[in-house]
Amino acid sequence: MLRAAQRLASRQLPVPSLLGLDHAAIGVKDLKRSLAWYHGVLGLRHMFVDDPMFNGPIAMVGVNGIPLLALLRLPDDEQPLVGSREQRGHFALRTKPEDFDTWRESLPDLLRLHRAHDLQSLWLEEQDY
Repeated sequence: MLRAAQRLASRQLPVPSLLGLDHAAIGVKDLKRSLAWYHGVLGLRHMFVDDPMFNGPIAMVGVNGIPLLALLRLPDDEQPLVGSREQRGHFALRTKPEDFDTWRESLPDLLRLHRAHDLQSLWLEEQDY
Protein backbone atom coordinates (compact mmCIF):
# COMPACT_ATOMS: atom_id res chain seq x y z
CA MET A 1 0.00 0.00 0.00
CA LEU A 2 2.81 2.42 0.90
CA ARG A 3 4.70 1.70 -2.33
CA ALA A 4 1.60 2.37 -4.42
CA ALA A 5 1.16 5.72 -2.65
CA GLN A 6 4.82 6.56 -3.24
CA ARG A 7 4.53 5.71 -6.96
CA LEU A 8 1.43 7.86 -7.22
CA ALA A 9 3.11 10.75 -5.39
CA SER A 10 6.11 10.61 -7.74
CA ARG A 11 3.92 11.06 -10.86
CA GLN A 12 3.13 14.51 -12.19
CA LEU A 13 -0.62 14.67 -11.74
CA PRO A 14 -2.49 17.51 -13.42
CA VAL A 15 -3.85 20.27 -11.20
CA PRO A 16 -6.54 22.75 -12.21
CA SER A 17 -5.60 26.18 -13.49
CA LEU A 18 -7.41 28.29 -10.92
CA LEU A 19 -8.72 31.69 -11.96
CA GLY A 20 -9.39 33.05 -8.47
CA LEU A 21 -11.75 32.67 -5.54
CA ASP A 22 -15.36 32.19 -6.61
CA HIS A 23 -16.94 33.20 -3.29
CA ALA A 24 -16.71 32.80 0.48
CA ALA A 25 -19.52 31.63 2.76
CA ILE A 26 -20.59 33.41 5.95
CA GLY A 27 -22.99 32.01 8.54
CA VAL A 28 -25.56 34.61 9.62
CA LYS A 29 -28.47 34.64 12.09
CA ASP A 30 -30.77 36.95 10.10
CA LEU A 31 -30.57 36.96 6.28
CA LYS A 32 -32.67 40.08 5.79
CA ARG A 33 -30.66 42.10 8.29
CA SER A 34 -27.37 40.75 6.90
CA LEU A 35 -28.36 41.63 3.33
CA ALA A 36 -29.10 45.19 4.46
CA TRP A 37 -25.77 45.42 6.33
CA TYR A 38 -23.59 44.09 3.49
CA HIS A 39 -25.36 46.42 1.06
CA GLY A 40 -25.37 49.47 3.32
CA VAL A 41 -21.78 49.18 4.60
CA LEU A 42 -19.91 47.42 1.77
CA GLY A 43 -22.14 48.18 -1.22
CA LEU A 44 -22.69 44.48 -2.00
CA ARG A 45 -25.88 43.76 -3.92
CA HIS A 46 -28.23 40.80 -3.51
CA MET A 47 -27.67 38.53 -6.51
CA PHE A 48 -29.60 35.64 -8.07
CA VAL A 49 -32.80 36.90 -6.43
CA ASP A 50 -35.03 34.86 -8.80
CA ASP A 51 -32.90 31.69 -8.70
CA PRO A 52 -34.49 29.08 -6.37
CA MET A 53 -31.03 27.66 -5.63
CA PHE A 54 -30.09 30.94 -3.93
CA ASN A 55 -33.23 31.67 -1.93
CA GLY A 56 -34.55 30.33 1.35
CA PRO A 57 -31.65 29.76 3.75
CA ILE A 58 -29.03 31.27 1.38
CA ALA A 59 -28.45 34.62 -0.30
CA MET A 60 -25.58 35.59 -2.59
CA VAL A 61 -24.15 39.12 -2.56
CA GLY A 62 -21.55 40.68 -4.81
CA VAL A 63 -20.50 43.58 -7.00
CA ASN A 64 -20.66 44.20 -10.74
CA GLY A 65 -22.50 40.93 -11.31
CA ILE A 66 -19.76 38.93 -9.55
CA PRO A 67 -20.81 36.93 -6.46
CA LEU A 68 -18.46 37.36 -3.51
CA LEU A 69 -20.28 36.05 -0.45
CA ALA A 70 -22.84 33.36 0.22
CA LEU A 71 -24.82 34.37 3.31
CA LEU A 72 -25.99 31.13 4.95
CA ARG A 73 -28.75 31.30 7.56
CA LEU A 74 -27.60 29.45 10.66
CA PRO A 75 -29.90 27.15 12.63
CA ASP A 76 -31.46 28.86 15.65
CA ASP A 77 -29.25 26.97 18.10
CA GLU A 78 -25.96 27.75 16.28
CA GLN A 79 -23.95 30.93 16.85
CA PRO A 80 -21.92 32.62 14.09
CA LEU A 81 -18.14 32.69 14.30
CA VAL A 82 -16.58 35.69 15.91
CA GLY A 83 -14.50 37.10 13.06
CA SER A 84 -10.89 36.79 14.08
CA ARG A 85 -7.73 35.29 12.72
CA GLU A 86 -7.56 32.99 15.74
CA GLN A 87 -10.93 31.43 14.85
CA ARG A 88 -10.20 31.52 11.13
CA GLY A 89 -13.55 33.23 10.60
CA HIS A 90 -12.81 36.16 8.34
CA PHE A 91 -12.64 37.25 4.72
CA ALA A 92 -10.73 40.00 2.96
CA LEU A 93 -11.89 42.43 0.29
CA ARG A 94 -9.68 44.49 -1.98
CA THR A 95 -10.30 48.01 -3.23
CA LYS A 96 -8.29 50.85 -4.76
CA PRO A 97 -6.34 52.90 -2.18
CA GLU A 98 -8.18 56.13 -3.03
CA ASP A 99 -11.58 54.40 -2.72
CA PHE A 100 -10.52 52.90 0.61
CA ASP A 101 -9.56 56.33 1.98
CA THR A 102 -12.97 57.77 1.07
CA TRP A 103 -14.81 54.74 2.47
CA ARG A 104 -12.75 54.81 5.68
CA GLU A 105 -13.89 58.39 6.34
CA SER A 106 -17.57 57.43 6.06
CA LEU A 107 -17.20 54.08 7.85
CA PRO A 108 -18.06 55.24 11.40
CA ASP A 109 -21.36 56.69 10.17
CA LEU A 110 -22.10 53.62 8.04
CA LEU A 111 -21.48 51.30 10.98
CA ARG A 112 -23.68 53.37 13.31
CA LEU A 113 -26.45 53.34 10.71
CA HIS A 114 -26.27 49.56 10.16
CA ARG A 115 -25.28 48.38 13.65
CA ALA A 116 -27.07 45.19 14.69
CA HIS A 117 -25.92 45.35 18.33
CA ASP A 118 -23.46 47.23 20.56
CA LEU A 119 -20.75 44.57 20.34
CA GLN A 120 -20.66 44.45 16.55
CA SER A 121 -17.34 45.48 15.07
CA LEU A 122 -15.50 45.58 11.77
CA TRP A 123 -11.76 45.08 11.79
CA LEU A 124 -9.75 46.88 9.13
CA GLU A 125 -6.10 46.57 8.36
CA GLU A 126 -4.19 48.68 5.91
CA GLN A 127 -1.44 46.50 4.55
CA ASP A 128 1.48 47.76 2.54
CA TYR A 129 2.13 44.96 0.06
